[in-house]
This record gives sequence, C-alpha cells and structure tokens, in this order.
Amino acid sequence: MGNSVKLEVLTGQELIDRRHVSDVSPQRFVRDYFLPNRPLIIEGATAGWTAASWTLDNLSQYLPDQKVSVRNNQSGVLFDANTMAFEAADMPLHQYLHLLRSGANRTPMYLAQTNLARMVYRPERYVPRLDYLRTADYHLQSNIWVGTPGLATPCHYDFAHNFYHQIYGHKQITLFAPEDAAGLYPNPKIPAISLVDVAAPDLDRFPAFSRATPIQFVVSPGDSVFIPAGWWHYVASTYDNNISINQWFLRLWSRNTQQLKMIPPMLNHAFRHMFLSENR
Repeated sequence: MGNSVKLEVLTGQELIDRRHVSDVSPQRFVRDYFLPNRPLIIEGATAGWTAASWTLDNLSQYLPDQKVSVRNNQSGVLFDANTMAFEAADMPLHQYLHLLRSGANRTPMYLAQTNLARMVYRPERYVPRLDYLRTADYHLQSNIWVGTPGLATPCHYDFAHNFYHQIYGHKQITLFAPEDAAGLYPNPKIPAISLVDVAAPDLDRFPAFSRATPIQFVVSPGDSVFIPAGWWHYVASTYDNNISINQWFLRLWSRNTQQLKMIPPMLNHAFRHMFLSENR
C-alpha cells in the first residue's frame, strides 16, 4: 500500500540531514548530532529487526491477543491540547487490527504509545537497542503506535531523547527547535504541549507562530528519526495505515543537558500521567 502513496514536497526538509546507517557511526552520531542537539533521519537502522517486517496482516503473529485502549474521535487528534481530554475504547487487539485492515472503522483510530513490555515478553527480541546507545544509557521504554490515516499527535516535546522508527506505512513529521518555543504558545498548565494546531494555525490568535521554523518531512518504512529531548514535534498519519515504534532514552552524564533544562520533575510527572497515559 505504501508504494502507491503520493508524497508531497514539504517545507524545511533541507534543515535536517538524512543519512544511511552505514554513514553514521556511533562516534559520528555523538559528535555531529547528539552533542550539538541536532535531529537526524537515519535510513536502514532497523534492518534485521524482527519488528521491521511487521504489517497489519502479520502483527498478531508476534503480539498475543489482549485488550488494548484505542483512541478514537472524529477529529483524529490524539488529545485536546487545551484540556488534555481524549476519547478511547477498549477492544481486543485482533478486533482492532481487523477494523484497520477492512477499513470498517468509522473514525480515525490510534493504538497510541503502548509499552511493548506490557504486550509481549522480552520486547528486545523484536526491537533491540540501537548501536548508538551506550551501555550506560537508560532505555526508558519502547512503544508501539498503530493507526489509520487522518490522525495527528499535537505538537509537543519529550523530556527524553527519542528514536522514532517507521515500520509500516508513512507519517509526516514536523519538528521545531527548542528556540522556537515562544512561537508555539506552550499550554500554561502543561508547557510541554503547544496550543497551536500546526496543520491549520490560527495566526490571529497565535501570531508569533509565523516566526517559527518548521522542519517537515515524511518517514517511510526503514526510516528512523533521532529527536533530541526538548525538540518540539507534530506527527500526522496523513497517507495510509501505519505502524511505528519509538524508543525513549536518557543520557544524563553528558554535555547535552536539554532533558534536564526542559522538564522539571513536577512537569515530568504531569506529562507522564496526563499527556499520553500508557495502556494498562
């Protein structure tokens, strides 16, 4: 299905490097991207992963059937950036996958930020640590995202560094540097969330957004994106059904202290419990 998708030209693609994994050694990654706090698109980083072969047709062969919490609302927005409210329904995983394969869902649906460790024993069999992670790096968790077209995660930043892997289908990602925060109008209650609808910004209400610099690109199967802590990102499922995996990690003892500067402990607690509560 992905091969038939028409991808448009997006703004700011030249502002982010796209390199094959063979061209980015762990040393180069640290020197050129991690320490300077620069995002990077890496091609081929998931080659050889079992998860790299996952599709809607075979996912149930790897993940045992279980009840999952699925976001579903007509707007397709994962949660309301003002109130943090969202709609969700519980259903068996096999039923959800059938809805996506058949196209029988009446609204956009999203199995969002579901901790793989809660779904399958030893998830590292399917999603191993990247060579870019040191032994001392603290791997917080690996999450799976399975959704339909018409979805979007509001613009936000994470307190941890993020490797975002596209497994199946496509997604459109828009990044903003931490320096653009003022133009993104952080939610006063949860400053890690932007009040701006990046897809349709209201410039009368948020005039400074016009001075922010978006970096927009599309990820396809086999693409991975390094999103440093503190970088704002808006993720849209614009084209087709899709599967993504992200890995959060902390590297506290380094010259890169974005995660320490951007998210104090109180906000970390609020973010984890109010923004994207994981399925239990």
